[in-house]
Amino acid sequence: MNADSQIFSEDQLQLEIINGDPIEVRWLGKSVQRNPSQFIIPTLSDVMKRGSNENKMVVWDFTHLDYMNSSTITPVIKILETVKKGSGKIRLIYNKDKKWQDLSFSALRIFETKDGRIQVVGQ
Repeated sequence: MNADSQIFSEDQLQLEIINGDPIEVRWLGKSVQRNPSQFIIPTLSDVMKRGSNENKMVVWDFTHLDYMNSSTITPVIKILETVKKGSGKIRLIYNKDKKWQDLSFSALRIFETKDGRIQVVGQ
């Protein structure tokens, strides 16, 4: 854990928030809850609000996530929709070599903006 970071966890999922420029959200463990929105939406909304207020890019790094169920994509999409309507900046990074991540996240490219405020990057 970095000096200026916080970990929020629920069940097997951890979100490590690293306060820098950009602000980074590392997704760790597994997201297996039936309704992960109750945990994910408030946590990510706070981070996105801080990013907007400080005019910083927020990076969601899914590359270390071991697994997520289909219920997890819903809060991710809800936050992306909110960011797209506002002025926030987000870069979602996933591991394209993990088949489940490539299938889940490549579809989110529909949220990308021409001005680069929203980026979905497989690496």
